[in-house]
Formats: sequence, structure tokens, C-alpha cells
Amino acid sequence: MKRLAVAVAAVSLAACGIPLDTQPETIDVEAVVSPENGGPVLGNLSSVSMYLVRDEVLVPVTRDLPSPPSPELVLGSLLGGVTEPEQRANLRTAIPPGTSVIDIAADGRVLVVDLSQEFASVGGEEEILAVAQIVLTATSIEGVDLVAFHLDGLPTNAPVASGALSDDPVGASDYESLVAP
Repeated sequence: MKRLAVAVAAVSLAACGIPLDTQPETIDVEAVVSPENGGPVLGNLSSVSMYLVRDEVLVPVTRDLPSPPSPELVLGSLLGGVTEPEQRANLRTAIPPGTSVIDIAADGRVLVVDLSQEFASVGGEEEILAVAQIVLTATSIEGVDLVAFHLDGLPTNAPVASGALSDDPVGASDYESLVAP
């Protein structure tokens, strides 16, 4: 009976077009799935802090991004929205859908972030949370202490936690009261 089972298995594999003498082949995954051919970056990852909203306060989360995590990559990930596990943890973003980064420039330890017009569609408490998400996430990047905002290429003021508007670049300390204890 055992020989019959082996024979049936061999005939089945042969019928599927799999040669019986085939040996496993080692595949270089990085050659198949690499940034050069549109795949994800494998290997060198860094844990990056991002800030999302739960119950109207900001909560730090960690995402693994390719090393070194550039401001463009970090803010692009944040603006991409919440992941499925983050949604299951009742986290959300206050950043309006469709918001994109037009440009990012470093001016010493100030990161100048130019956002698309979609960002202007949010107001009130949601705007404060959205700005705080960007500022707290950006200042978690090494070498960034402050963030200045532009909207479609034009400088704009930013609301701080109290709701007051700042013409100056803002930092993490401007939003500490919004972070969950």
C-alpha cells in the first residue's frame, strides 16, 4: 500500500509539470524584491516614532522604516494614514486624506514642510491635532528640533496646543499637553 501511495504521488507531481529529480533552488530574495525593481527595502530598518490620535490625544507609535529614515520617508509614512493594526488599536489620523508633502527642506535644525492644499481642509481641534502629529513626528527625527509650515509654497502660521497661532517654527514642547500620559 505504501508503494502505491508513493507511485500515485510521483505520477501526480509529474502530471503537474514538476520533475521528480528537482532540487530546491536558492533564490536571492534581495535580487528579486529590491527597491531597484519596485519592491520593498529589506534588511536595514529603523524604528521611528510617529504620533496618531486616540480619544483626542496623541499617542506615540513605532513603525519600522528603511534606514536611515529621511524626513521625506517618515512624513510620507505618516501622511499615508494608519495601518490595519493601528486601526484595530483605535488609532486614527487628524491629517486630511489626500494631503501630500510638496517639499521638505532643512534650515539648520528647522524642518520646513510644504504641504498640499488638502491640508487646509481641516480646522479647529482637528487642525491642532494634525499639526501636532506632524511636528511631534518630525522632531523625533535626529537633527530636527523645530518645524515651519508652508502651504502650497507659501509660508503659513501653525496653531499650537492652546489654539494660538505661531508665525515662528514650532517644536514638540508646543504640543506636550496633547500627548497621552
